Parts: sequence; structure tokens; C-alpha cells
Amino acid sequence: MVKTRAIETINHIMLAWGWGTMFGHSFRIGGASFYLASKVDPEIVRIAGRWKSLAYETYIRAFEQVASQHLGNLS
Repeated sequence: MVKTRAIETINHIMLAWGWGTMFGHSFRIGGASFYLASKVDPEIVRIAGRWKSLAYETYIRAFEQVASQHLGNLS
């Protein structure tokens, strides 16, 4: 119930600003990206995200790709 209400509230705000909507899974992806950026061991990220499979590796690869693109723009 709390998750549903939180997502409804966030989506209401996002729609008011014209940004579309999001799903709860976005927080999981964002959390994984945040911890990976903070150099947390990927195995800890897997455990914290409650992934039983290797699905979290998709986020690791995506994060590495995006991070390298942005860091490349800094030089």
C-alpha cells in the first residue's frame, strides 16, 4: 500500500510538470546505479536489490556505458 501510494504521488507530480510517469522499478534501477557509482561491490548491489538471478548485471553494463560517455565528455 505504501509503495502504491508513493508512486501515485510521484506520478501526479511528474505529470503536473509534463514529465510523464514512472514505475517502482525505476527506483531499483536508480538505486543500483547509485551504489555502483559509489563503487559498492556489485555482489552487494545484487544482494541489496534482492536479485536472485544475474539480471542486475544488465544495470551494471548500462551504468558503465552511460558513465563512460559522460566522463568522456569531461575531458
